Amino acid sequence: MATTTATITLASADMLTDNLSFSTTSILTTAGTTTGLSNTTGLARKTTTAAAAGNIQAEILYRGDDAATNGANKIYLKNTSTNATYYYTVHIDGEELGRLYAGDWAFFPWSATAGTKASFTLTIASTWAAGDTWKFDGITMTAANSTTGDIAAQIDGLNYPNWTTDHGTGESTVAFTARQSGGLTQSTAVTADGTLNTAGSGTANISGAAAGTGKSESDISVRPSVHGEMTIEHMLFYE
Repeated sequence: MATTTATITLASADMLTDNLSFSTTSILTTAGTTTGLSNTTGLARKTTTAAAAGNIQAEILYRGDDAATNGANKIYLKNTSTNATYYYTVHIDGEELGRLYAGDWAFFPWSATAGTKASFTLTIASTWAAGDTWKFDGITMTAANSTTGDIAAQIDGLNYPNWTTDHGTGESTVAFTARQSGGLTQSTAVTADGTLNTAGSGTANISGAAAGTGKSESDISVRPSVHGEMTIEHMLFYE
């Protein structure tokens, strides 16, 4: 069990008639327990830039799929800019949370609401030959030999833009899962003939296909105020 302590201190000698000084501390735990949060993305930085002001786009830092729904997840953000006029506007599911100006930071809870991910199982069978090809999600696999287990391993070893894969050593099946929840708006649609062997008589049959339902509804994004280089520091603690 990890122990992570979050502390905030507020102090001012001239905001009020009396000095303002208080501090509060919390140990980050999973929802409804005393068990410490043990998962994190690690501290990272993202530099944003655009060709012109009209090209500025919001940058997604975390998607609802990245953490447990309704867990005790926490987000840390910091605008590392030194120009006082530069700011990031923080959004959750398109709703504006607020601005982080140069040097500002935020630490807040996050309920990561997401739907289910599309999935299917691919089975390599029948007679394949070295040189036969298989295409899916813009990726082409060229068989190195005729062994179905080796071909499945080749398919598993490729990097698909919209899907992750799982394959057991020696097995002729590969399990595909969409990277994002919801429908297939960000993924290649899979049908009975969506993944075909383009040569030879080998087959790549699909079974157990399930469509995703409900898109992620709590993505966290930031939009820079200028098109020049700005950098946001970020970290996710999750269950």
